[in-house]
Amino acid sequence: MAGKKVLCCCFVASFLVIAIIFSCTIFLGLDPNKVVKFYQINIRGSLFAGFLTLGGFLLSLKTFIIVKLKENVYDHKQYEKRFKEQSKLNSKLVFYAPLKNLSDFLFWTVISCIGAAITQLTLGLFNCFYAALIAILAAVFAICVLMYSLYLIKLCLNDWFEFLDKARTVKLEEEKIKKKNKENLTESSK
Repeated sequence: MAGKKVLCCCFVASFLVIAIIFSCTIFLGLDPNKVVKFYQINIRGSLFAGFLTLGGFLLSLKTFIIVKLKENVYDHKQYEKRFKEQSKLNSKLVFYAPLKNLSDFLFWTVISCIGAAITQLTLGLFNCFYAALIAILAAVFAICVLMYSLYLIKLCLNDWFEFLDKARTVKLEEEKIKKKNKENLTESSK
C-alpha cells in the first residue's frame, strides 16, 4: 500500500535527521548534557504547544476538509469523466481512493502530532540525550507526515481549481454563443 510506504519514508527521513543531530554532537565534541539542556529550555515547550495545537486543530477540521473536497472535487462531473477515462486504462482504480488516502493521512497526521506533543511532555522531561533524540524524532516524523498531508490536499485543490477553470471557460463560451445568436436574431429581424 502506498500509504505504508510514505509513512516508512517519513520515518526514515526522521531517523536521518536524528542521525545528523547525533553525528554533529559527537563530531563537534558537544557536551550531550548541554544539548539536552538546550532542547529542554528552548525547544521542548514550543514543540509541545505547537503539536498539541496542530493535532487538535486538524482533528476538528478533518471531517470538514474531507466533506468539502468530496462535494467540490470528487462529486464533480469533470472528476467522474476523468475517472471513467482512467479506469479504461486501469480497471483496479477506485472512485474515492484519493479521498480515502487523504483521510487516512490526515488521521496519521493527527495521531503523529498528538503523539509528538505527548513525547515532548514525557520523554522530553528526562535529562537523557537519547530520550531527547527520541522526542525530536517524534516531532520530525510528525512534520514529515504533515507535509505529505499538505501535499495531498494541494493535489485535491489543484483538481478543484482545474474543474472551476473548465466550468468558467464553458460558461463564457455559452455566453458568447448566446450573444452571437441574439445578434443574429436581431439582424435577421431587421
